Amino acid sequence: MSRFIVLDGVDGSGKSTQAARLHADLTAEALAAGRPAPVLLREPGTTPVGERIRGLLLDPTLTIGAPAEALLFVAARREALAQVVAPALAVGRDVVCDRFHPSTFAYQGIAGGVGAEPVLALLRTWAGEPAPDIELVLEVAPERAAERRGPAADRIEARGLVFQRRVAEGYRDYVERTARARLVDGLGTVDEVAARIRAALARAHVAADEEVSHGG
Repeated sequence: MSRFIVLDGVDGSGKSTQAARLHADLTAEALAAGRPAPVLLREPGTTPVGERIRGLLLDPTLTIGAPAEALLFVAARREALAQVVAPALAVGRDVVCDRFHPSTFAYQGIAGGVGAEPVLALLRTWAGEPAPDIELVLEVAPERAAERRGPAADRIEARGLVFQRRVAEGYRDYVERTARARLVDGLGTVDEVAARIRAALARAHVAADEEVSHGG
């Protein structure tokens, strides 16, 4: 049974490293078992439309308001869901996604001031299906994440530490509101964090099995 797995977190949390690690591990397991290899996505991006939108969103020469940002992120996501995620899941391929709804909620909804409910409604209406099986948010203090990341590489990273602290609050709010979302400690070595991610996935799988066995 294919799974749609999201890894998310503040800039510098290690989510991209962990997404690539999880994809590599799942690929090795799938090939050994004779299953189709999983797919790795980055958000925004992956599709031709998504990559062009990504260029707009990260361009340091542009000024884009948070409401327009939210709309652009969701447009890119809609394309990725339709063109990549749904077809992959349909043929039994796992999907690992680097960023998804938690980012839009945290960055534009909370830190950007668009508001929690308007963003959630936008996500549900235009990018609600296929829905992730689990969304794992790597929790790293923004100060520590900034040290890891180094100098800002794009206009969103350049918004500074105060903005990133609001983003971190947004992620915690999203997890509290979302049954399929979990916080994962993002501190430690790559192997240590990867082990926590696999443990969280295993717990979610057991919980899903129990729900099915009880008719949920």
